[in-house]
Amino acid sequence: MRVDLDAKQVDALVDVRMERQALLAREDAPKLWAVIDEAALRRISGAPAVLKGQLEHLLDLEPRTNITLQLLPFDAGFHPGLYGSFMLMGFPEPNPDVVWVENLTNSVYFEGSEDVRRYIEVFDHLRATALGPPETRSRIKSMHKEL
Repeated sequence: MRVDLDAKQVDALVDVRMERQALLAREDAPKLWAVIDEAALRRISGAPAVLKGQLEHLLDLEPRTNITLQLLPFDAGFHPGLYGSFMLMGFPEPNPDVVWVENLTNSVYFEGSEDVRRYIEVFDHLRATALGPPETRSRIKSMHKEL
């Protein structure tokens, strides 16, 4: 998606994301609760085999007790997550919770209690609207079979 970056810069960003993802496999791994819009899993970038591999990876994550995945299906209609993706990060006291929003040119962190509260409300709404984890797994398996 970043047409302004050359291959070396894209590889560096991928490396950072892969290192961050590796934290989820540690013995003292943080907890991750992800609500993924169905559009993100249906949009094919490159060969269908790439998407198939990504879906397999999501299915492999499911047994981990520190990871919860939910799919927000198309039929959920319009929802507040359409404003864009965000990440809520909770920290032990006395550190404040933080919201991270990444956009085309930079990343923005919000740590004001009112900002964080609003994003928590949106996340709670998305979790309530999304498929539960078992239904999410079933839908991902179906999508995988379609490819």
